[in-house]
Amino acid sequence: MNQNRFLKILCSLPILLLMLYFLPFLGICLLILRCFIYSNRKRITTPIILIVVAILILIPKGLNIIFNMIKFDSSVIPYYEDIMNAEIYVVDLIKYSKFLLTVGVIFLILSVIFSKLFYKLQNFISSYIRRQEQREYKISKKNDLIMKEKREQAKNTHVVYCPYCGADNLLTSNIGTCKYCRRKIQVKEKQFSLLFKNR
Repeated sequence: MNQNRFLKILCSLPILLLMLYFLPFLGICLLILRCFIYSNRKRITTPIILIVVAILILIPKGLNIIFNMIKFDSSVIPYYEDIMNAEIYVVDLIKYSKFLLTVGVIFLILSVIFSKLFYKLQNFISSYIRRQEQREYKISKKNDLIMKEKREQAKNTHVVYCPYCGADNLLTSNIGTCKYCRRKIQVKEKQFSLLFKNR
């Protein structure tokens, strides 16, 4: 329980964003771990959050491009010039936002692909199990029918002694052929009625 809680804290979004900034490889490893720990919904929302954070970081840069196009004086906006001239924003945060955008888009594509593949695999396995169960049901039904026929046949079978060679034969009807001398033998009516009275 504590280990699971520790892993969830380790893969939380703030720590994930910090790791992606300071140690990108470790951040990607934590992002992969997060995909295995959390459910399918969080697996898809995580890259979306990374894309949104990247876009939020790029808003001042985008505004700067727009202001330059429309010839707007950005000095009227408080702290805007300070943000745009700060080295941490121009160098580090822009690079970080591009990295976040790239990682977010790649992981979003991979999440969608893997969820579709998992869904198709799950459907394939369930349909295969269903087909196997139907096949087993048909086989057991066929076996039950064969066993029922054999039981009925066993009920109607009686021993008849051949009057020619003296061999005993199993017959399922009144008339048959001796299995030794191949002559026609017949169940005597008296013997036939006695057999059914005993049953």
